[in-house]
Amino acid sequence: MSNRFLLLAAALIMTVATSTAQHSYCNENVTLETLSAYIDTAGRHDPHVLVYYSNLINNPTHSYRIEHFDVGFNGCTGRVDEHVVMEDGKQRDNVFIFNDKGLLTQSSIQGSKGNKTVLNYTYAYDNMRGYTIKQSKRKGKVINFAPMFDDNGRRVTIKGDNGSRQEYSFNEQGHLSKLVITQEGADKRTLVYQDGYVIREERGNRVFRYHYDFDTATGKKYLIAIKELKGNDVIHERTFDYEVDTHGRYTTVKVALDGKPEMTITRAYSL
Repeated sequence: MSNRFLLLAAALIMTVATSTAQHSYCNENVTLETLSAYIDTAGRHDPHVLVYYSNLINNPTHSYRIEHFDVGFNGCTGRVDEHVVMEDGKQRDNVFIFNDKGLLTQSSIQGSKGNKTVLNYTYAYDNMRGYTIKQSKRKGKVINFAPMFDDNGRRVTIKGDNGSRQEYSFNEQGHLSKLVITQEGADKRTLVYQDGYVIREERGNRVFRYHYDFDTATGKKYLIAIKELKGNDVIHERTFDYEVDTHGRYTTVKVALDGKPEMTITRAYSL
């Protein structure tokens, strides 16, 4: 058998494997669990699937990215009921609903005066680039979003017709390295990422460092402190003492500011 034939056969096998991976993982019905399992496996990954996955989880409303009281949702799906008890005794109840892709479809957040703010989100989809946020709606107010992609199909910008803009930068491995968020009337935020987690935030002229605890049982990192810096000095520190369930999701988080208890967050998860 000639070397040329062997090379052609190998190329054909790789092409079939690539096509199979794209068909299995780049479609409208694939779940976050399925995609994450593929990404977590060792070995060579199909570049198109990696871009598809990146576009999914880097939506600003994805459960790997969205934050509430600075405590992330660690890629959960389904409904999250959140109960917050402030140190002064005031209480709030929030609800977050994520679809099976980990994308937030509705949030209901209770304000300090008891009023509820309900936001609904919709998404656009295509087989080449995957999902991207399309619209948010609050009562009669609608914000429409438009994405921009690079030559590889990776989403690098999301523009809102309310003047908001999110710009994404990636390292040589294709992993998110920086996110710049601008919005009229608000300070520019620059978030620096490492291994998928925020490690530094610049908000206006303020700088914050994020610190994590790595849990070997779940393979995930959990936020334990955010330090506000002035030069090299820590001027404020918010700490997080947490408990997680068997799926690695926050169930209880006790938050303190400069050593003084601030609030306790409890979360319940359901499909």
